[in-house]
Parts: sequence; structure tokens; C-alpha cells
Amino acid sequence: MQESVIFPGCGTLCTDCKWYKGEKIPQCPGCTNVEGRPFWGECKLYTCMQEKGIKHCGLCKEFPCDLFMDSFDPNEGPVSSAIRAGILAYRAKHGDEKAIQYFRKIKQ
Repeated sequence: MQESVIFPGCGTLCTDCKWYKGEKIPQCPGCTNVEGRPFWGECKLYTCMQEKGIKHCGLCKEFPCDLFMDSFDPNEGPVSSAIRAGILAYRAKHGDEKAIQYFRKIKQ
């Protein structure tokens, strides 16, 4: 049986996130589960993907755009946008399953 994962369009992997797993407070249900309104505010990337009708940012003609590159966790810094951009480019070419494996490999 395949593992159930939440892999939103921004290139993070909610299933592996400390806030999603409840290891940090407040617990986050993941952007897709709250329609782009997680505990920290509104996810503009989620809204943009919904407006464009795309599954993830890596499928967008404008990717990577300034909105994407300027969207990052302040605790991780702007380098996290560059890492997520790479993951999404890989995801667009090789699919979700291989991108999830790659994400987990680099986050070890």
C-alpha cells in the first residue's frame, strides 16, 4: 500500500513537516486541507495555483516567478525557495513519487 502524503504545490512536503506532525505548536493541517490558509496566514502561492488551475508551481509557464522566490519560511531563509524550485522542476519532469523521494533524500 502506498503511503499517504501531502505534497502541496509550493514544493514543501507537509507530511514530513514538524508543524504538520504536531512536533511544533500550533499544529498545521497543511495548506491543501485549509484551502491555503494555514496557521501563519494566507498562502499566496496556493491562491495563484488555484487561479491558474495548476497542480504545482513547477507546471506554471512563469515558474519560477518573483512571488515564488519571495515565499519562504523566515526560519529557513531565501535559500529554501531555491531548493523548492529545484524540487518542483524535478517534480514537473519526473512526477510526484520521484520528487518525494528526492525531497526526503536532500532533507536528511
